[in-house]
Amino acid sequence: MRLLNTSSITFQEFADGQVPRYAILSHTWGAGEVTLQEVEGGRAEHKEGYGKITRCCLEAKNNGFDHVWIDTCCIDKTSSAELSEAINSMYRWYQEADECYAYLADVSSMADFSNSRWFTRGWTLQELIAPSAMAFYDQGWKRLGTKQSLQQELTDCTRVPVSVLSGRDGLEKFSIAQRMSWASNRKTTRIEDRAYCLLGIFGINMPLIYGEKETSFIRLQEEIMKVSDDHSLFAWRSRDSRGGVLATSPAAFADSNKIVEFSPFDTLSNPLTASSRGVHLELRFIGVNANGLGLAILNCKQDEGGGEDKPIAIHVRDTTFAMAQFERVRSSELEQVDLRKYRQSAFPLRRMSIQKGRKMYEKKPIESGSESSIIAADACRDGMPGSPQMTLLEAAERGLHGAVWLLLTRSDVEASLMKEGQAVLSRAVERGHRAVIKVLLVRNEINPDLRDEHGRTLLLRAAQGGRNAVVEPLLRSGKADAESEDENGRTPLSWAAGEGHAAAVKLLLERGAKVESKDKNGRTPLSFAAGDGHGSVVELLLDWNAEAESKDKNDRTPLSWAAGQGHGAAVKLLLERGAKVESKNKNGRTPLSFAAGDGHEAVIELLLEWDAEAESKDKNDRTPLSWAAGEGHGAAVKFLLERGAKIRKMRMAGHRFHGLLGKAARLL
Repeated sequence: MRLLNTSSITFQEFADGQVPRYAILSHTWGAGEVTLQEVEGGRAEHKEGYGKITRCCLEAKNNGFDHVWIDTCCIDKTSSAELSEAINSMYRWYQEADECYAYLADVSSMADFSNSRWFTRGWTLQELIAPSAMAFYDQGWKRLGTKQSLQQELTDCTRVPVSVLSGRDGLEKFSIAQRMSWASNRKTTRIEDRAYCLLGIFGINMPLIYGEKETSFIRLQEEIMKVSDDHSLFAWRSRDSRGGVLATSPAAFADSNKIVEFSPFDTLSNPLTASSRGVHLELRFIGVNANGLGLAILNCKQDEGGGEDKPIAIHVRDTTFAMAQFERVRSSELEQVDLRKYRQSAFPLRRMSIQKGRKMYEKKPIESGSESSIIAADACRDGMPGSPQMTLLEAAERGLHGAVWLLLTRSDVEASLMKEGQAVLSRAVERGHRAVIKVLLVRNEINPDLRDEHGRTLLLRAAQGGRNAVVEPLLRSGKADAESEDENGRTPLSWAAGEGHAAAVKLLLERGAKVESKDKNGRTPLSFAAGDGHGSVVELLLDWNAEAESKDKNDRTPLSWAAGQGHGAAVKLLLERGAKVESKNKNGRTPLSFAAGDGHEAVIELLLEWDAEAESKDKNDRTPLSWAAGEGHGAAVKFLLERGAKIRKMRMAGHRFHGLLGKAARLL
């Protein structure tokens, strides 16, 4: 610590544990203040502030002190490291001083005492509270009185209680909000110093970052949360909501002088924490309307000196309708909540995150009297017909996500989800109400993978129906199993592919669905897509490396299925991606055989262009021509004959075969 010798007016430095008795000066800075370098360089005598230094030294010397500390010259302000250390140590230095001299440069008599600028400056608050012995002087260094003798006058000027000034009560007896309120009307030259001048009052040490402006006060509050769980930190009023749940200035606590800690509940809450997402805390929460608005009940109250204890609440909005991420709204208001007007189920304890800063987007205007609000409010009102649980089902079915959210803010309705959650979610899924689904899926009580009588999950049914607005939130929730199988072993991807829902297929693939999943017959999603002629899905699955040659239990490939159903576009895609034109099933039938057997001339032509073997025989020695003739497809027979298919003896009823051949021959 660097001290000024009261006789020689030169500096001496002392290590910790070796600091002598010293006096300390509290004052407001003016023009011509003297710096460390000017004292050391002998250039201080001609500056206006030098007289203040010499008179302080004289007063200290007359009171038996050899050393004094004065902030203007005892800190090397050219060193950011020293300045930071000094500001973090200042409360302790004033506390450990044997006497503090408060010099009021603008006071000529006691009549001017309460109007002194000294009472308006940020730094002088800790300089008033910290010292145990303190004397006040007017502009001529005439002693006006001491902190003890002027207790009431000082309390009237500062709102700092007499018990603090007398030393009878420690600072820890007073809430965060009360201590902040003492600084609410004080000013500092630098915005950052609004926070830094309060470090000692809250027992905080933190780095100084000049240039961060209001962020310094946000950081101070974050540091306070590390050592205190006092909810009154959030009990402030201000139209400036840039700090979110945290105030941007001590001025926000101007009306918080009577707010004290108070816990109306038996349950203990977890410690406060902060992260990039916001402030995380456990609060009782009351839903107010279907727009996501509610009251977060703080563990503090307004101390009115009697009467009914009513905890203070702040207005918050659920930004995602997931009961997890909130923002403070109507920040110029605090509410006193009469808990007697609510059932206990209306304000359950919730772990929530309230953002620290305002998001940069335009908020939609809050609507009042909406259908969602009316329905939910009626259900929650005592004496209304019908249970809230039944109303929840109705709201989900009608897609009123706000009403669903508001009803679920009640613990009794939330508890019913253990039994009714699947039914509520099913109704929302069946009608494609994406917003309702998102509100419900964040609830731990709901399991979206429960199955119906056919083994189908909600995701499988949504994929089958191509309801992408439902598939997406189910997958995003992480609670729906993308590989769930129905009674036939088909997955959501299999159904989406088979029904041609490309967007749903893409969503499922991006969420890790297995492209080669097989049903009980060994068919893959590609097999179903090809067999039903969904070319865009076939292409998408091939892009995701689906196996073009995968075989089902009958050894049929996707190409075989596409050819047999006459889907030329799918056939062409598969061939271009390397599908084998001569692949055979267990009976030896090729894609050309299946195409011929079903009379698909365009596919026959395409396969022949890709060098399909027109004379390939299956295990019954039947050729594609045989199958075309046997199934009565004259046009296909003619087409095959035109392309060189040979008439052979076939194992089949001769009259029909030869009749068709004769007809075909007459057409040649």
